[in-house]
Amino acid sequence: MGRNNNPTRGSTIRHVVRTIAAGVAAAATLAAGMLVAGTADAADMRDPFERSIQNGNPGLWANLGTITFSNGHKYEDMEQSLGVVDKVNEKNVYCIQADTLYTGTAGTWGEWTDAKTKPDAQRLAWLTDKYNGNTDDLTQAAIAGLIHQKLDPMGEEYLKGIERLGWKDGTSWDTYTKKMNELWNEAVANTPSNLDMRYQYTIGQRKGTIDVGIQNGNGGFLSGITYTATLKGPAVFDQTGKNTISGTTTNSAQHVAWTATGNGKVMPVFNYKVPKAAKLSSPNQNLMAATDPETVSKNIQFEVLNNFKPTIESNQTDHRIEYGHAPEDDLTWHVDPSGGDWIEGATIKSTGTLYYFAKKPVEGQTTVKDGVKAATATVTGDKDGATNHVDAASITMDPDFVKTHPGATPSSLPDTGWYTWVWQITPDMQDANMRQYLSTDYDWSDNVLEAESTQHVRNMQPTIKSSVSGAYKNDQSTVAGADGTERPSVQIGSAQASDKTDVVYLEKGSIIRDKVTLGVTDVNGDGKVDTQDWLHTKDGQGEGKETEDNQITLTVNGSIYGGMTREQAEQAQKDTAAGKTVELPKQAVKLATATFTTNKAGDYLISSSDEDKPVAQWKAEDGVDLTNLPSGYATFVFDIANKDQDTESQTGIKPSKDYPFAKDVHEAPFTADETVMIRLTPKLDSTVSSKEVKAGETTIDKLVVAKTNEKDVWPTYPETNVTEGETAKSTPLSLDFHGVLYKVSDDPSAAIEETDTVPENAVKVHEADIKDVTKFGTYTTDSFTLTDTGTYAWHWVMTPSLTGDQNHNPLTALAWRQLTHGKVQHAFGLASEIVRVQGKKPNVPKCEVSTKSQGEVTFENGKADLHDELLLKNCEQAAKAEFELWKQANGDQSGDVLITVTGKVDAVDGAHSPTVTVHETGTYYWREKVYDKSGKLISYGDARKSNETVLVKEKGLASTGVGTPMLLWAGVLAGAGIALALAGSRKRIRL
Repeated sequence: MGRNNNPTRGSTIRHVVRTIAAGVAAAATLAAGMLVAGTADAADMRDPFERSIQNGNPGLWANLGTITFSNGHKYEDMEQSLGVVDKVNEKNVYCIQADTLYTGTAGTWGEWTDAKTKPDAQRLAWLTDKYNGNTDDLTQAAIAGLIHQKLDPMGEEYLKGIERLGWKDGTSWDTYTKKMNELWNEAVANTPSNLDMRYQYTIGQRKGTIDVGIQNGNGGFLSGITYTATLKGPAVFDQTGKNTISGTTTNSAQHVAWTATGNGKVMPVFNYKVPKAAKLSSPNQNLMAATDPETVSKNIQFEVLNNFKPTIESNQTDHRIEYGHAPEDDLTWHVDPSGGDWIEGATIKSTGTLYYFAKKPVEGQTTVKDGVKAATATVTGDKDGATNHVDAASITMDPDFVKTHPGATPSSLPDTGWYTWVWQITPDMQDANMRQYLSTDYDWSDNVLEAESTQHVRNMQPTIKSSVSGAYKNDQSTVAGADGTERPSVQIGSAQASDKTDVVYLEKGSIIRDKVTLGVTDVNGDGKVDTQDWLHTKDGQGEGKETEDNQITLTVNGSIYGGMTREQAEQAQKDTAAGKTVELPKQAVKLATATFTTNKAGDYLISSSDEDKPVAQWKAEDGVDLTNLPSGYATFVFDIANKDQDTESQTGIKPSKDYPFAKDVHEAPFTADETVMIRLTPKLDSTVSSKEVKAGETTIDKLVVAKTNEKDVWPTYPETNVTEGETAKSTPLSLDFHGVLYKVSDDPSAAIEETDTVPENAVKVHEADIKDVTKFGTYTTDSFTLTDTGTYAWHWVMTPSLTGDQNHNPLTALAWRQLTHGKVQHAFGLASEIVRVQGKKPNVPKCEVSTKSQGEVTFENGKADLHDELLLKNCEQAAKAEFELWKQANGDQSGDVLITVTGKVDAVDGAHSPTVTVHETGTYYWREKVYDKSGKLISYGDARKSNETVLVKEKGLASTGVGTPMLLWAGVLAGAGIALALAGSRKRIRL
């Protein structure tokens, strides 16, 4: 074991045997390190061995006796001594051969080579070294005994012999063995037995520890033992930054950290010192002593990879961008802690791919497979915390994306949607000298993250919806009817009307209004409409800057087109509702325009009156009078067109076919709640056949029913209700007019002032009716004979029935809606309407015509039969007569209803009319017309004459003039509205 420590003396004596048998006093030998002497002059014989014990080396003597060995050797009648026999180089020396006599110091010191006993020899070397300066006899005797026990083949036999003899100083054997055990346990616990050495990776194969511990024979860790270590291969110790380190053990395993500096195999070698025993090999007795400790080493081997795990944190600069801006990204480099710190000198590349998604990506659900590759960018990082900014200059568009979207650039992306950066790091992306820093299978990606998604608003999409009914719902204006009743100037159509359309009916001269609702569509798909769906000015773009205040200002243009028929309006409304493209008919007239600007969604009123405080006023087209728009149907049309927008000054981008709007907004003509009907208000005029006549001559008047606007349209209504899917035949509205000839003065040359009303001094001398007028034109009255001199004037009034609820009959209601509710007449005293009668009144008997009615008729079985008797006086020229039966209404004559006109009979005194059956109670009256042989009307009976009135009453009701029956009739007629006349099989609405 080791090398010779070069002891300077001969063999040391461990056991001294002294011969005490009689007759052997002169001889002395050294056996097993014990001095042997006779009972007499032994001193002479013990030199030099006895001298060493007697020179103060510690140990114990056994009692005199004999020890016999199994190999035949024995010591007979001798004293035995166990302890230090001598010192070599200041170190105690002990005997290790109990059955051999020591005869000299010849021999050679050398290393302990016996592998079997070497561990015990090391422990004993540690023990002897520790107690080298100890002079306690028991301690040194116990050490000597342990050396015989562990290293001497005959040591156990020898110790048993000593136990049998006993110690001379009286020390018990138990005390002795206890000491031996204590010392041995101490040696085992403190002598290095093994270096436990392992490795483990802590961060990939780049970092780790070597776990070492010097253990004793019990497997426990020893403290206080110094060691040195060397790393052979591409790694260094973290503590020193070098491949060498030194330290001292503790009572636990040492964790020595290392870091790879390259790739390959690393062999850590640990060195430490262990006790060493020296052995004297002698021809007589062998000896043992501790020598200088020896250095031992141990190594292991493992693979290292000098790489780490770089990552990127992405936070796109602006999570909402508009056309003209690129989807920029802010990047920060980091490392995955499981891969260690950033390797100094490593510069890593990452490639980002920009994906387009039509819908907002959902983190954890959306993948790149759901998107379209749009562009790429490459960045580099050289340390943890390094940053990059990706902007338009560093983005490269994907060729396939550009092929699909020609002209696409980072700042001119084609679609509204979501653009998301996905960053990836792989070894293939790296420069050749940098790939070593990533494991070959390293493939990092941040996938689709919400923080890396930017909403790109390529354009916005405004919407506009107008509501005429909303604009007029609070209108309180009225118009005075022919009966003097004030009625609303505005009537909002309802589903009860026969046309089933949305129409607002207006009197001519009404304020023109429309209310528009401006909005935008949900372009970002977040389920709500807000400023994120609007484009913004230059100052309002950037993260968190988009607000309502800096939304771009839109220009909205509106127009009114009118002069269309009901049929055109109804068909256009149906086509629009069905999604068909509707074009304005050629006859449509552009009436007015309006323009307003705004940067907010909301409701806006456009009006022709500034008193409404509108956002814009309707501006009439050249030649158009907004107070006299053409009668007929009109529609509002609104446009928000790209070409009309001032975006260049707001966003820096010129308008195009899809900017700032995805498409132009055009509200089609006759969209729901976009139609108005300007009621027919005909202009009346008349001209007499002769301005001057002689007394006894006739006069004729010509009524002119004219347009107030050259584009006026005559209203129509569906003749009957028809089955769905069929087209109803249109019938023009039928109007009645009543003319009165007034005598103003007996003086044929009297002047007449033009007035709006008939003067109180005017005397009614004749009445005429022109019925069933269905178009603009001139209509002639029958002739009338003027017998008195004086000044006369005609006055004409349109005579519709304007009382009651006009919705009780859909057809009647529709007709009512299209006709003015105001009074239609011409001024009184028109020059064209004045007749001046000159000369004396001729003495010509006047034809007097009357009838004799039934007076009262009982209403039975749901009917009553009525007839009349003709009475004539001075009517020699009479040839034929016909009878009209009228039903009398409450109020003036204008509400009376013509029931029928009989066929003509011979005009003779006492002639009877044909019988007419009626089916309602009430008051009826007859009017008769008498014609001469030429067919000329020579007499027309007055209305409501008492002798021509018939009261049809229920059986049992008392007759009290117009009492109960008249009230009953009033209830029946209430709300009758427009007169509905039946003539044979023909239906007509007459107003």
